[in-house]
Amino acid sequence: MPDVDAHDQTVASPASRRDRFEAFLYRHHPWVHAVKTGFATIIGLLVSWLMDSQSSHPEWIVITIVVVMTMIPNVGGVLQRSLYRLIATCVAALIALAVMYFTDSNPLVIAITLVVGVMIFTTVAQHRRFRQIGVMCAITLAVLLEVGEPDEGLILWRGLDILIGAAIALLVTRFVFPIRASRQLRFHMADTIDGLGRLFTLAAADEETAEVDYEEVEDKVARGFMAQRELLPLAMIEHQVVRNNKACFQSMMRSQRAIFGLSRTIRRAYSHTSLGEQTIASLSGLANLRSRVTTHVHEIAGSIREGFVLMPDPEISAAHSAMKVAMKQATRELETQTMSPQAFTFAMEQIIVVMDLLRKDAARIVRDLANVHGSDEPIDVATTPTPQS
Repeated sequence: MPDVDAHDQTVASPASRRDRFEAFLYRHHPWVHAVKTGFATIIGLLVSWLMDSQSSHPEWIVITIVVVMTMIPNVGGVLQRSLYRLIATCVAALIALAVMYFTDSNPLVIAITLVVGVMIFTTVAQHRRFRQIGVMCAITLAVLLEVGEPDEGLILWRGLDILIGAAIALLVTRFVFPIRASRQLRFHMADTIDGLGRLFTLAAADEETAEVDYEEVEDKVARGFMAQRELLPLAMIEHQVVRNNKACFQSMMRSQRAIFGLSRTIRRAYSHTSLGEQTIASLSGLANLRSRVTTHVHEIAGSIREGFVLMPDPEISAAHSAMKVAMKQATRELETQTMSPQAFTFAMEQIIVVMDLLRKDAARIVRDLANVHGSDEPIDVATTPTPQS
């Protein structure tokens, strides 16, 4: 029997209905979240109307919904902002009540407390870790104290209005078409890895790619790195599984950055000298290796996006070994020594190593997160059969 190309036998499972729906939410999350925010605002208006006879300022329910929901669409982000809002409300309310109780609502003391409190919370907000808490504490303190004649009842009702608004925002975000940060993180990873595949293709092309085209893909990949770094803490808030796999996610991010840097090395190896470019471009087997690496990188992205476990492609190592032999023969015939071919070979080898590490980490993430989200189809393993003769 003829040899079977193991790489061509890799089979990916179709995405489940839940996966397709999550992908739809990810692709259209600005519009989906806008509708959800509008729905939460309607609920806030109804609750405000029902509480109009009890609370003197029920409009703070709607204001809180807008503050909590407008910036971050995912469950983890809204949960984080709701928690910060709760902390800020409790801290500011305690300060306001203490000042009124111990000073008998002295206007001068209230004004001094407001100014000093805003200064302190502004200082807290300069630290990135506590930025949102500092901002919300300052705003809430100003809201509670900056009234004509503040009293304990008004402060308690205003604090309650804020907490009700935060609760409505959290419930709508969690149960109405939930946009999960853990899913967003996976999709951003998949998109970024797809970008790395395109970046590698441009870097290892037979002819040097125009700088503007290469930089455009680089910028898109760099934005993907930033999105992943911002989403990981929010995804950790949502699920214990993500917290348990924090090291794995961080390893995947490092692998992506390594492929990014190695692709640059390959590109520089081409343009270092014309002699190096001619040597590399004339290598037999380079096109096969480049095609297999690019395809495998895109398959890793697909496994993360669609939720299947990808097995390694054994032909990549064979193709790389053949290219190394061809490189040695080509450089042996050169009269002038150049570092470009050696740098090219080293970068290719390291990309293959890092790519396999990325594939292994992706397999672990796919298994664990599929259990979290309760996919209605079993996880498929993209099997790679052993070539038969």
